[in-house]
Amino acid sequence: KIVPKPHKYFKISKPFGFAKPPLRLQDKDSSPIFTLQNLNFPKRLWDFYFDGVTRRTRVEAIQKDLAYGGMYDFHVYTKTKGRLFESPISFFRRDKSLYFPNFRVKSLTGKRMDLMDVLDQKKLSILRVYSTDAGFEMTNDYFKIKNSEDNYMSENGIEVFNQEFPNTQIVEIVLSENASKHFIHTFVTPGKLLQQRPKEQHDRYLIARRDNVLSRDDREKLLMTNAYSGYVYLVDDSYKIRWAGSGWPTEQEVDGLWKAVKGIHKENSMRLTKK
Repeated sequence: KIVPKPHKYFKISKPFGFAKPPLRLQDKDSSPIFTLQNLNFPKRLWDFYFDGVTRRTRVEAIQKDLAYGGMYDFHVYTKTKGRLFESPISFFRRDKSLYFPNFRVKSLTGKRMDLMDVLDQKKLSILRVYSTDAGFEMTNDYFKIKNSEDNYMSENGIEVFNQEFPNTQIVEIVLSENASKHFIHTFVTPGKLLQQRPKEQHDRYLIARRDNVLSRDDREKLLMTNAYSGYVYLVDDSYKIRWAGSGWPTEQEVDGLWKAVKGIHKENSMRLTKK
């Protein structure tokens, strides 16, 4: 059971994500910590070691971590160069699309917030998600300005982006793999990036500890199965995933992203007209 299945490259043909819409964290029901069940340490200890269901669940999680850990990720990365799947031909219909989850993040300026708070700022969000420098590099092509040496992430580029796509934003999400990398992403990297990123993007550069906010099963639902790859998601104002890409994109995939952005803008305009 700890022998991983080989990764199969595939083309996205149907919507993916979470079936239920995300909730703001303050809206979630919080269970009390001090309950009779929690305080019954002998019972909890017995269940941990001897209860069949509890033990089997824990063992299965360990087996999955052993099978699909860092070595497996590196092996798949060297084999696929981060291209885990091919992007869909077109964006998904709004009524068929599934949801991107909500979780706590910290911005480049140190603000703590829900991801939903950032997504609410525009009608459409392009999420650029990565854990490593390799993931960042391989998603660069998506943000190059056509017929220009510049890109949408520069000081001048973000102005061009706002003119071309006024109701859209680019949001970077860095998911740290472990505690040491999270420390670097949270306390070391921001000093340099505050000078490199346009000021407008400072609260759209978000950091989170990967395993704390997205379990392995959650990442599989998002097709985010490799730590070395980079991902791009197009998420609308209802938090639904309308398009996605991974790894080094082809020219057709880059065009596909921006065609999807324009298509969803047109869809939003038609919805407003009907209202």
